[in-house]
Amino acid sequence: MKRMFKDFATEDLNVFFNLNEMADMHELDGAELPILVVTTKADDKLSGMPRDQIYASQEVYKTYRTIYVKTSDFFIPKIDSVITLDGKEYYVEETSDESGVIKIVVSANES
Repeated sequence: MKRMFKDFATEDLNVFFNLNEMADMHELDGAELPILVVTTKADDKLSGMPRDQIYASQEVYKTYRTIYVKTSDFFIPKIDSVITLDGKEYYVEETSDESGVIKIVVSANES
């Protein structure tokens, strides 16, 4: 049987989401899944002013996380919806689905 690029990409996902390699188990909307969670800076989303200055003027401080999960394990949430990550609620800011990986950028107000 001839192997396609898609087959190799799927094998790479298994390495990327391997618990002994890069992924960790997290609770995402009630399901325990092997995912990658990265603390994200908001600087790229804000134009012109330093992040701290904008937040200070609004008296709002946010934390951002980028979640990577296999397309076969989860769904693409709608922007502005709420999802839970490890028991904490986050607002969905941005989503994409490329090559079998869903990328979800979420935010939450710091307390």
